[in-house]
Parts: sequence; structure tokens; C-alpha cells
Amino acid sequence: MTGHPAATLLYPEALVKAPPPPPGVRAIENVYVTMRDGARLAVDIYLPEQDGRFPALLSLSPYLKEIQRKPPQWSHAIESGATSFYVPKGYVHVIAQGRGAGLSQGQWRWFDEHERTDGYDLIEWIAAQPWCTGKVGMIGDSYWSWSQYAAAIAQPPHLKCICQQDATTDFYRDVCFQGGIYHHQFVTGWIAYHTAMMAWPGPVEGKLPPMNLGYEAHLHPCDGPFYRERSAWTQLERIKVPVLSIAPQGGQMHFRGQLWGYPRISAPKKLMVVPPTGFWSHVRYLTDPALNRQMLRWFDHWLKDIDTGIMDEPEVAIFDSGTRQWRHEDAYPVQRAQWTPFYFRAGAAGPATQAPHGLLGGTAPEREPPDAYSLPASLAQLSAGKPVAAYATPPLEKNLRVWGPLSLTLYAASSQIDTAWYVKVMDLRPDGSAAMVSKGHLRASFRSVDPNLSAPGQPFHPFDRQELLEPGRVHEFQIELVPMFHTFRAGHRLQVQIASEDIQYNNHMRQIDVQLLPWPVENTLFHDAGHPSHLLLPVVPDAPEIAPVKPPVADIDWPAVPGFWMADTEGWPLRGE
Repeated sequence: MTGHPAATLLYPEALVKAPPPPPGVRAIENVYVTMRDGARLAVDIYLPEQDGRFPALLSLSPYLKEIQRKPPQWSHAIESGATSFYVPKGYVHVIAQGRGAGLSQGQWRWFDEHERTDGYDLIEWIAAQPWCTGKVGMIGDSYWSWSQYAAAIAQPPHLKCICQQDATTDFYRDVCFQGGIYHHQFVTGWIAYHTAMMAWPGPVEGKLPPMNLGYEAHLHPCDGPFYRERSAWTQLERIKVPVLSIAPQGGQMHFRGQLWGYPRISAPKKLMVVPPTGFWSHVRYLTDPALNRQMLRWFDHWLKDIDTGIMDEPEVAIFDSGTRQWRHEDAYPVQRAQWTPFYFRAGAAGPATQAPHGLLGGTAPEREPPDAYSLPASLAQLSAGKPVAAYATPPLEKNLRVWGPLSLTLYAASSQIDTAWYVKVMDLRPDGSAAMVSKGHLRASFRSVDPNLSAPGQPFHPFDRQELLEPGRVHEFQIELVPMFHTFRAGHRLQVQIASEDIQYNNHMRQIDVQLLPWPVENTLFHDAGHPSHLLLPVVPDAPEIAPVKPPVADIDWPAVPGFWMADTEGWPLRGE
């Protein structure tokens, strides 16, 4: 088939076109590549100015390829990689429009059996082009990283390496139902976000309306085939190509699943736990010079056969968000971590629901009264930014380094047949300020744990069925929290906060949770000899460095920019050596 599918543009053509390519780059736009099911995907090809054959980097996502040349500060969909940095250094960058979006044919059904093989077909097409050496890598953040998992699992012969950032492996636990609770704050907005890109720029011959993911998510409130066939975690053993996994600390949804999946990849691999970014991880992926120099070392090694020394360095590099220092480790999780419980204890001045709240320490409780709170009454504390129930250590006598997965074992009872637990771990500074360093949540009826897939700090909930509570009965809840890489400084206090609502996570419109999480409710937290509620932390002791962290990794540091707007376009477009 030749020619382009007919398209009816709903916007002026000048607005539909991409900006000119950056200096040192020539572009071939809207080349159509046919997938195995007959759908034709539009790709833009960015080549060095000089003729020749070059290794290629593929970026694949339903996010619009035409906006990838714009500043990433403008949209979180601009995540395909720094074209202006890699192409002048002898790479071809192919940005492919995912099926059912933009000018591509097909239907978007969120990594259905067709989308999961599109990466394979594109890679093999790229490798056969006269401008390609036959070696292909992949690049891109977030959704663009999910496509890398899918392609690597499909095992195209000419894929030689991938380079991911913000790359969860689990679409149920991290994207749609964190802790078994619908992820209103993200999913509702994300559906509108990508639906607009699928409608743009208008009707295209062979392009079908996308799946209604909001409907499908609510039709699948439990984990099962719908999520498992789409999620990488069920097939990580099929990844055979080298993986550079870049994991920004914190973040809304990727960090937990990316780190959970990393040890389960048996291919040659490297892990970089980079500084917290807030909302702006994709900006750092596209504009940070040191990070991209390290990525270039990775691509040069696997795609150009240049001995950059990257594979001679220790496997893991970790940035500590408390000390803001880098350190190498041999593996993740950190092998020398000491699993240390911090128990909930009663405070001397009153219950944990009132300041100065309860205590957190290394000695297990004996006979202590429980702490209780209710909803909707506790919404007043949440709205004021105050904890509902909290337990904190005394000021630490020495630094406490916590690196890796962590969990909370909570013994609690509810007056209702179901409720939810929202947990935050805070670093309380001597000046009175505080920083959240981890969080997690769990719908109480999903408390069942699969011991075969669990590990210290990582209780694995199947989320395949709900077991309602017996009102008034004490139940054990194991709550997985987001991994942290943070040193609590001497003089600081470590605090755990617990509530049964999170006004940042949930949707104020409430929707079906009015039925699923009944109010009013009184929840009671127990901490006594028979119910030793505790936080389980991977405490990492001091030890000599196995190797110094050198540039460019040692040069990676940036502030976490708060909020959802960035006031400048600093660092874009990335060029230089």
C-alpha cells in the first residue's frame, strides 16, 4: 500500500505541523509503517545531516509525535527523548505515533495484543532501512518506557538495548488501583489527556475511536487477566536485552513497580535511583546534561560497540535524598540492609490522634490503649493539613539511612464492613518543617497476602477478591509503602501518619466509593503485646564504598520543583557534548 491514509484536519494545517527540526538534524515526516495486522503507523525519522548508516533509537507512544520537538515543560506527553542531543552524535531517532492516535491507523486499547507487538514490527522495519546499521535501541519516559517493556518481551532480533525512566511494571497496582483503591486523581485526568491526542487532528482513514478506559477500569476493579496480560511484571523473564533502568524517587505511580520489577529482570542491567523530581521527571530525562551523558555511554556501548566503561562499574547507583550524595551498591534490594521494626507506642500526653501524638520506637509494646478516629469528622484535620493519627520517634541520636522497600503492619478494627488505610512516612526537621518520604494505601477488604510473591518490605496482595471486614474485629493489614532512599539526620524525627481518606488521591466527586467505602465509620488502631503494629524499614549501615561514583552520574542532582507548572524552559533543547 502506498500513499498516506486520508485525513480530515479539524485545525489549520500550520497548527498541525511539527516545528522545524533542531540544528544538525534532518527530518523525514509521516512515513507509514505497516504492522502485522495491517494497521499503518505514522513515524517521524530524525537523521544526522551527513549521509551514512547509523544505529537507531525508537520511541513509541500514543502521545503526539508532532509535539515532541516542543519544550517538555509544556506537557508531560513530551517524553520521547532528547533528539537534539543524540542525533548529532550519530544516531537516528525514530518517533512513532502509537496506534489509534494522531495520524496513525488502528485502535488504542492500552497494550492489547496488537499494541504489544507494534514495537517488534517497528524495530525490524527500522533495522532493514538503508540509513540503519541494523542495531536498534529504545528511549523514552513513562508510556514510552512501557512500550520498551512490551518490545523487549516480544524479543525482536534487532533490539539491542533499552533505556527507561518512570517505568512501572504493574498497571493495576500503580496506575489504576493503588492499594485496590481507584486512582481518581491520576486516571480520570489521564483518560481525558490521551483521548484528546487520539482525536487529534481529526478523522483518519483506518483510525478507530479508543477504548473507554474509565469504563473498563471500573468493569475490572480486581486484578486479573485484563491487567496482567497488559502489565510487564508477568513476563519480565522474557526480557533478554540489556536494560538501563532510571528511577526518579517518589513520583505519582511508577517508582514502586519499576523497583519491584528490576530484580526480576535477568538480562544485563543497570539501576540508577535518581533524585526526586516532583511532577517533572520527564523534563530531567530530556534536559539534564549529566543524565543524558550517562545514557549516551549506555547507547554507545550496546549500539556502537564503544568501550565506555559503563559495564565495568557497579550495577546500582543510588542518590540519597537526605544527604544528597551518590553511592554505588552491588544489587537491588541493597543486600546489607538490616530489616528493623519501629513499633507504635502510646504517647505520654494523650492519644495518637492528638498532638503531640504517639511514639515510634524499637521496643515492642505490652499493654497500651488503642487509638480511634472517625470519618467524616477527621476530614477537618486532613483539610487543615494535620495528621489524623501519628506516631513519631524522639529526635534521632544519629543518622538513620533507609534504602529500599518498606511496609507497615497494622492491627486495626473498623465499625464498617470495609474501609481504607492511607499511610505517609514523614521526615520531621528540627525547624518544624516536614517532608513526606514515602506513602502507601490499602483498601481493607484487599488485605489478603500471597506469601509466594512477598518479600521483606514487599507484601504482595493478589487483589483478586474482596474479603469484607467483621465490624469490631481486629484484623492484620500489611501495607506496602513506596520505597525510599533517604537518610534521616540526627536531630530529625521519623513519623508515620495514618488516615482513612486522602483528599489529594481521591476524587471529591466521590462516585461509586460512596457505596464501596461506607461512612460514617470509626476506625481503631491497636498497639499492644498481641497486636504489635510496626513500620518495617531496611536500615542500611555504614560501610566502605565499593567504588566511588564518578561523573557523569556524580553530577546528577536537581531540585524537586513543586506543583504542576514550570515557569521557564531552562535546558531545552539539550545539545552539547
